[in-house]
Amino acid sequence: MKKTKDNFLDVAYFSMEVAINSEMMTYSGGLGVLAGDTLKTFADFKYTAVGITILHEQGYVKQSLDSAGQQISKSVLWNKEENLTKLPFTIEVPLSDHVVVCAIWQYNIEGQFGDIVPVYFLDSNLPQNTEYDRTFTSHLYGGDRFYRLCQEQLLGLGGLILLEMLNYNSDKVRIYHLNEGHASFVGLALYEQAKKLFSTHIEVIDYIGSKLVFTTHTPVEAGHDRFLISDVKHTLPASLFEKIPQECFLEDKLCMTLLSLYFSGIVTGVAKMHEKVTEKMFPEYDIIPVTNGAYHLEWTHPDLKKVYDEYIPEWTIDPSSLRKAISIPDEKIWDAHVEAKKKLIKYVNQFSENEFSVDVCTLGYARRFTSYKRPALILADLEKLENMISAVGSLQIIFAGKAHPSDEKGKDSIRGIYEIIQKHQGKIKMIFLEDYNMEMAKKLVAGVDIWLNTPLQKFEASGTSGMKASFNGVPHLSVLDGWWPEGWTEGVTGWSIGKNSSEARIDDLTSWNFEVEDLYQKLATNILPLYYQDRLGFIKIMKHALALNGSHFNTYRMMNDYVAKVYFPLKNGLNKKW
Repeated sequence: MKKTKDNFLDVAYFSMEVAINSEMMTYSGGLGVLAGDTLKTFADFKYTAVGITILHEQGYVKQSLDSAGQQISKSVLWNKEENLTKLPFTIEVPLSDHVVVCAIWQYNIEGQFGDIVPVYFLDSNLPQNTEYDRTFTSHLYGGDRFYRLCQEQLLGLGGLILLEMLNYNSDKVRIYHLNEGHASFVGLALYEQAKKLFSTHIEVIDYIGSKLVFTTHTPVEAGHDRFLISDVKHTLPASLFEKIPQECFLEDKLCMTLLSLYFSGIVTGVAKMHEKVTEKMFPEYDIIPVTNGAYHLEWTHPDLKKVYDEYIPEWTIDPSSLRKAISIPDEKIWDAHVEAKKKLIKYVNQFSENEFSVDVCTLGYARRFTSYKRPALILADLEKLENMISAVGSLQIIFAGKAHPSDEKGKDSIRGIYEIIQKHQGKIKMIFLEDYNMEMAKKLVAGVDIWLNTPLQKFEASGTSGMKASFNGVPHLSVLDGWWPEGWTEGVTGWSIGKNSSEARIDDLTSWNFEVEDLYQKLATNILPLYYQDRLGFIKIMKHALALNGSHFNTYRMMNDYVAKVYFPLKNGLNKKW
């Protein structure tokens, strides 16, 4: 998959959100960060690829909390002119009886060896369009369902039109990779193109299947977009609407996940456990597990980088060599961690009435706030937790994360945690940091001592924040869900919470109470005694988290898996169980 005169583009990577940096608010969370990390890895690998996404010129949400802990979500216009280059042409995207004109902006991701992967952003905010159409590229995951439908048509249909405009036609694009179902209309548009080349339906489907990869990211219902057939018929050109397979309709709605599944030659899940969950959801399809990774150069703290540069100089080009971290002197790992922690604590104390201390064991919990992630699990009985750890040592907890403006339960979780923090008079210090973003995440995953994750089992597809923590030698304390069953060795790379149970439910108080008790026991009898009474034992776990998990759960390994399991065998069209 190297650059050649005859094969100058291999992968067209479609994603509704792409996280490049904190200045460009074109992401909401893990999906966008994964997309950005993937595109950066394409560049490092010298693979020819392009990213296709939406501009989102008013971002996702800028978060603040009022005096009661209620999330206030604001749109903030980021500076596209300073960050992107506007291309000297526009494209016209058909929406039923009219077209939406889009400007195209480009950002060049430069790999560590100088190779470029361009990312193209579609922008409908042009005077040629109606006032409503101009808003389609304003807000990430904003508006109502009809607005989202129009956005997804721009991404899928507009993305293909853009590729043609750039002379990246279907003969030169070997792989169209859909990062989640938002770009599902790519498959439908490819079908219309292929009908001109082949005489039978089977030939058309085989051709598309040899080019289309679909990665599904969530078992949560809200992550599988469904749009009213009446709305789809109203916005989609009639020639395309007529070609939607009946298998993709559920009652009166079009399911975008089913549309991607239908046309894709290979479908991937984002962890081994997620593969099993997804195949239960869609039993007629084979799912190939490609466990996510994080981009090691993005998420490793500068103080840790210096140590790796000294002892494992090849780690930047071969993160699997981080396995050698086991032989780095203990004091080097610890001293670098303390430096990263000092920077985090200095940052936190700008916002905290309670002075956080570098000497106190610190837990970090930061991610998208929604009910299945159960962010308040550790706060279930703080008095009990304080009594259990009183003889061992103190504890600090840092929370951060945003809820979608329409997710009332997610916002309730934030408000509930904020209220507990404000009222709590005990020894455990806590803070909720506002407006979580990439820069804050980099401070947290390196500066905390333990990374906490408490999702409802079978609801977390992968998760990558714990992987980022592992690059910095920060152990994971998590429910056995997502990627963690693959990286978990109890008391070696971190610790589990609860047990592996497929019967867990969000309203199952027995399961909740068991996990709370197990979490408290692990902190009181395993983790804090190690941290305060056996520092060398704690550093040993830090080094194992780095050597075993950091060396594996990175995008270099992930990319190699995609090449071996997906991109190379794609022509065989493996996804349907014929």
